[in-house]
Amino acid sequence: MARANGTEWKKFLWKYGMITAGSAVYAAAVALFLDPNQLAPGGVVGVSVILNRLAGLPTGTVMLCVNIPLLLAGVWKLGLKFLLSTIYATVFSSAAVNLLAPYGPLTEDLLLGALFGGILLGGSLMAVSLGLVFKAGATTGGTDILVRLLKLKYRHIETGKLFFCTDLAVVAASMLTFHNLNTGLYALISIIVFS
Repeated sequence: MARANGTEWKKFLWKYGMITAGSAVYAAAVALFLDPNQLAPGGVVGVSVILNRLAGLPTGTVMLCVNIPLLLAGVWKLGLKFLLSTIYATVFSSAAVNLLAPYGPLTEDLLLGALFGGILLGGSLMAVSLGLVFKAGATTGGTDILVRLLKLKYRHIETGKLFFCTDLAVVAASMLTFHNLNTGLYALISIIVFS
């Protein structure tokens, strides 16, 4: 019995280690590449970048606030077990965005910001960021929850396509908000890389 408890403990530590690592990479993408270059790549990140510029609140704080209704919808449809790991990922990534924000941007080149932001958000071969978080059975909140809920109803649609559609709407809003077609198009590059 003690061996079984030890195995469960290792699984728990592995799962939350993966969530922590993925959330940290996710936060780095937002704080060091996307947000400081006004690239709103869709989802809650994009909405938060827009609201940061309009209201002046820290992007990570806005991410957390926007996520609350989505987390409530997630617990209603997906259950409390799903919510616990997602709350952890959401809170950790939101706090990490605020902690890393003073160190950004790592580049002021919008193309590099879009590319590296998209790469870090999606990860290559699901090796980092959302891939680690999803593999551990959690999400970072936001449209991750929305896409997971949509996936329950529309199983035939690929997850990347669902993300792309929701993100495209946010990019369009960012172009209207910032009155800058270029940053919107660069954010679109980030979405394509991520999807």
